[in-house]
Amino acid sequence: MKGSSGYIGLGQKELHYTRSGYGQRVLLVFHGYGHEGERMRIFENYLGEEFTSYFIDLPHHGKSLWNTDDILTVNDVNSLVKELMKTHNVPKVSLLGYSMGGRVCLSIIDQLPEYIDKVTLLAPDGLRIDPYYLFFTGNFLGKKIFRHVVAKPGFYKRVIKVMKDSNLIDESRYKFVQYYLNSEYHRLQLGSVWPAMAALTTTVAGVKEKIKKHNVNITIFTGKYDKVIPPSLAEKFVSGLNSVDLNIIEKGHRVFDSGNAAFIARTLL
Repeated sequence: MKGSSGYIGLGQKELHYTRSGYGQRVLLVFHGYGHEGERMRIFENYLGEEFTSYFIDLPHHGKSLWNTDDILTVNDVNSLVKELMKTHNVPKVSLLGYSMGGRVCLSIIDQLPEYIDKVTLLAPDGLRIDPYYLFFTGNFLGKKIFRHVVAKPGFYKRVIKVMKDSNLIDESRYKFVQYYLNSEYHRLQLGSVWPAMAALTTTVAGVKEKIKKHNVNITIFTGKYDKVIPPSLAEKFVSGLNSVDLNIIEKGHRVFDSGNAAFIARTLL
């Protein structure tokens, strides 16, 4: 399906998007870390008649124009949603988010639950508060250490190895950290993306309260073999939420592909 592209201005910041479909409903789609909006267009053929979809490039991804010190704030995301609602004259929008993009969706639910129709979350980040992420992005000392890790990783490689050998971190987290420490490109990307997205951290209790109060219709897909965001987090999150449906599928963290894209898309219809 052919799409058009453009930018949504947020002050001096600009988020790039690809627009696809011609339906009356509006869908905002947010990709995962290291990806871009184009990766999520695997769903568009199944949504185009029902939705006009916006595949957003998040900060420091794709074609979005983002300075190093700029932050994607809660107000930025709220403005994005309300601008698209006004453009299309719709009372509500639907959301689709993968991994990091799932955290964006949870932030929107937390702030604007009354404007949300349906939500599908794919291996979503944000189902718990990660103390490491909060320390490195929200604490003065943590921020200083994080910048030093990005610039000079050698010492920290040894520290992480000691932490793994002492069972302070598990094997999957160790491999995750080593992957980024061993590549300058990935370190620099992480050094830009993590701070830029740090403002969109919500409390689980707060989001669940909004979901209950507004009966937000949510479907979650999580991978049975996901080591990044294990299904146990989703199982705990959905407890007590009657409007949330959980699907644990035979996948790892990459829970969607051409084989199940149509099935996943149907949860939004």
